[in-house]
Amino acid sequence: MVNTNIDAKKNRIQSVARHVALLLLDTVLVLILWTYATADLGHYTARMDADIASETLLGVRIFENGFRQPDTWVVSTHNYVIMAPNLASFIYPIVGKNMNLAMGLAIVILFLLMAWLMYVCLNEVGLSHVGVISAMILSFSLMRTSDDIQQMIFLYAAYYVVHFITLFLLLILYNRAIKKDKVSLWVFGLTLLLSFLNGLQGMHAALFCYMPLLGVEIVRRFVSFIKKEKQSNFKILGWLLSTAFLSVFATKIVGSYTLGASRNIRHAGEKFVEYVWPFFLDVISFENMPVLVALFCVLAAVGYFFMIKELLTGGKESLAGAGAPASSPFWSMLAFPFGVIVCMLSSTFTTAEAAPRYYVMILFVVGVGVALFMHFLKELLEKRNCKLAESKAGNRSGKGVMAIAGYVVLAVAALVIVYGTDKAYIFNKDLIVNDNSSDWATAKVARWMEDHGYEYGYSTFNHANPITVMSNNKVKVRAVNSMKEMQGAKWLSDKTWYPPYRSSEGPTCYIVSDSGDEDFAEFLAAQQPTIIEEDDVEGYAIYVLDHDYTVWVD
Repeated sequence: MVNTNIDAKKNRIQSVARHVALLLLDTVLVLILWTYATADLGHYTARMDADIASETLLGVRIFENGFRQPDTWVVSTHNYVIMAPNLASFIYPIVGKNMNLAMGLAIVILFLLMAWLMYVCLNEVGLSHVGVISAMILSFSLMRTSDDIQQMIFLYAAYYVVHFITLFLLLILYNRAIKKDKVSLWVFGLTLLLSFLNGLQGMHAALFCYMPLLGVEIVRRFVSFIKKEKQSNFKILGWLLSTAFLSVFATKIVGSYTLGASRNIRHAGEKFVEYVWPFFLDVISFENMPVLVALFCVLAAVGYFFMIKELLTGGKESLAGAGAPASSPFWSMLAFPFGVIVCMLSSTFTTAEAAPRYYVMILFVVGVGVALFMHFLKELLEKRNCKLAESKAGNRSGKGVMAIAGYVVLAVAALVIVYGTDKAYIFNKDLIVNDNSSDWATAKVARWMEDHGYEYGYSTFNHANPITVMSNNKVKVRAVNSMKEMQGAKWLSDKTWYPPYRSSEGPTCYIVSDSGDEDFAEFLAAQQPTIIEEDDVEGYAIYVLDHDYTVWVD
């Protein structure tokens, strides 16, 4: 009787602790997402650079061109079909043609959609709410503040967010397909269309989504074959083969947006050691609470080990899901490490560029891996508890083991709460509180042009588009290839911005940084233009010439 009362008291304590943990986890996740949203909506220029500025301006051009990317836009490495600038083009007229707000809203909508799909995906796999929210907190916070990794998904341009929306949608549909052992016709049609549209935007979706999931399906079937289990519906394999093929095929249609690389077999080892591996290690930040981050990485590895062991060795009573392991939804969780592997192999064995952003999937590997650790620890100990339950002593021992498992999960959740709270504070400080972009030289140049009544100007790529975005499109400074030749820059620009596609009449500002002084001096000597006004603003020399001397050369 005494033992029963003690057990009931322990259960109540654990239940209260679990509810508190749930509340705190939810709060931390909201804080992180709120910080990202505030940074995008109210502090969009805090980390402004030329690439982000170009994406922002493209949203306006897509709007002006009837909501599709204009043929006159000079792309970098991909087309824009279903990316943030496309969504921003629809929002732009709704928010009073506020360019920066439109892009910020587009990114917030997209990363919240990704977060929702991630929650649905992990929840349908069978992870607890504690595990799911822990995975999301870690996946959304393990990077440095406003580095390339953070900007790929959550901030300013969010180049990769659509790919991860696609990934989580695919994982949800894949899990439902292997559960029902069939692929619905509407799923087939929708995902084929999505793979084609993603392929038009370049190879990233194939590397992040389609190839990893196809690899998961091939491994799943191979394991079933080795274990002499009945193969599931081959339409599932055909579906994934079709989406992967179509995604890669679509990149060929636009020609220049494939990997643009040749084989690198001979120097693969050298490239891996010098570039790929260091960049891979640079994705996760160990600057804050390094011991805790290292612990999360270890727990993630253990979590994946537990899952893989159950998928490979479990029978009909596998911990990886009800029924035979071949139909377990946990197979889909291999898409995250497979995504890392695919990108690392691509970077190593081709001459394609290597950069930390290509291995961004490791964030989800760690986050999901920790959730898997929580899940399988409890499941494994519960399985052991069932075996001990036959004897009275075993029953007592089993209850103790399960209590320990519950406390371990709560302890891990507590560590996630501590880490997530710290990162939310750091993100808020760096992205919002310390935003001094209004005092930047580019902002002051934009204000100078506004105050003096000038709307149009030119500078080199690193300065031109940022000045435009700092003014929220009130002034328009376009990029030139050099301050000597004064030809329109053929990189993230639009040829309608330059004569002869626009009038060359009227005063035009030429904004020269220190590095362009000599080139601009040669331009002045060659053209002998009439200088209406000149000034110096925070290291920029501003020359107002009598008309536009820039030209676009096809």
